Amino acid sequence: MNFTFAAHLRTGLREGFSSPLAAALSLLTGGLIAAIAWVSIRWLLLEAVWPWQEADACRETAGLCWPFLTEKVRLILFGTYPYDLQARPAAVSVMLCLLAILTCRQMVGKPPRLNAGQLAAIWVLVIGLSFVLMGGGVFGLQAVDPVRWNGLPILLILSIVAVALAFPLGVLLTLARVQTSHPILALLASSYVEITRGVPMLTVLFVGIFVLPLTLPAGVSISPVMATLVALVFFHASYFAEDIRGGLLSLPAGQGEAANSLGMTYWQATRLVVLPQAIRRSLPSLVNSLIGAYKDTSLVVVVGIHDLTATARMSFGDPEWRDNALEAYVLVGLWFFLSCAYLSGIGRQLHRNSAS
Repeated sequence: MNFTFAAHLRTGLREGFSSPLAAALSLLTGGLIAAIAWVSIRWLLLEAVWPWQEADACRETAGLCWPFLTEKVRLILFGTYPYDLQARPAAVSVMLCLLAILTCRQMVGKPPRLNAGQLAAIWVLVIGLSFVLMGGGVFGLQAVDPVRWNGLPILLILSIVAVALAFPLGVLLTLARVQTSHPILALLASSYVEITRGVPMLTVLFVGIFVLPLTLPAGVSISPVMATLVALVFFHASYFAEDIRGGLLSLPAGQGEAANSLGMTYWQATRLVVLPQAIRRSLPSLVNSLIGAYKDTSLVVVVGIHDLTATARMSFGDPEWRDNALEAYVLVGLWFFLSCAYLSGIGRQLHRNSAS
């Protein structure tokens, strides 16, 4: 291990100083990294105000203000959800995170190993329980208006549930688009994908929030959260469909022909032979779309839903803490960085597994 690291270090130094221009750029980059590291160390450690210190000390230093985070962390995580009921959104957040980790581990073949039916049952149970805990009104739970579903739980609900429903819809759109038996169906699927990918996500969100309720029958209403979820599902499905279509088009025609020669039906060949290979070839673009869908969920703040970035802004809206926006956004940024880094790592491992 040490030998490998030393070899990589020698190679990097040799390439970094292979010419005067490369040496100058290396020194400039190293100096910039050192300056950023020094500023970060000062802010995080040397000039920080620790949780056991008085909050007034934050006004006398430019370092990290831990008293702000300890006082406002629940507001950042759960927003205006009733304070005495915040154990419920905390449980929802933990369940959804564990569900996402479990699914990722299943994808890369790590224990606990479950079959598709067991994993689907867990998904249905966790999603249903999440909405029950957040909304209440049943089983003796106090009802909470969806308008007060804020922060981390709403981010996880909108992103995880939207992706879970958008992916199979994207697969169906792909199959409808590439089949040749029903040209009208292929044209409709193609038109849907191209139109949806050709409009901004905000447009789709506004349609979901303001237009979708108008199309419902009289006396039927839909909450802003559910309307936004529907919009996200149909929007992300078009991107997943295009990713999978690229994988399908890259497959040799002989794969489907070989399946047909074995007497397989269209659906058997698609499910057992063609689609698994297409998804495997689409993994890099699928992971990219997944991470983009997860991060883009923050745009829901534009339509009045307070996700994690919006509750972070609430936290320093208090005049007493108006100078601590950096702490709030660093906490949110750290969450997104860690979660996206985990998804990227899973994507790389999937790609290695498929290549081996």
